Amino acid sequence: MTRDRQLILHRSLTTPDLVAGGERELVILLWTAVFALIFGGGIRPLSILVGLGLGLGGHYGLMQAAKIDPQWFKIYRRSLHYRPFYRARSHARARFGPRKPSITAT
Repeated sequence: MTRDRQLILHRSLTTPDLVAGGERELVILLWTAVFALIFGGGIRPLSILVGLGLGLGGHYGLMQAAKIDPQWFKIYRRSLHYRPFYRARSHARARFGPRKPSITAT
């Protein structure tokens, strides 16, 4: 008797970690900077308007970026880490970078 085994995954294990529609780390960083601008510059109408404008505009941009790819910032950070290993080439006729001796064909 063979029965198909089903595994139930909770939705929270597969959905990205977003806060108010934007990537978590960037939203927290953005609103921390907005509150620092508002309260650091003194609670004046100009600093409140500039801070809220920056916050709402930045948050809208983060929401739009998260609609395209919810984990784009994590991927960007990882690409910065791998940059020394995978150097970019400008075009098809670009010169090849130096190879390590263990990789060359014999």
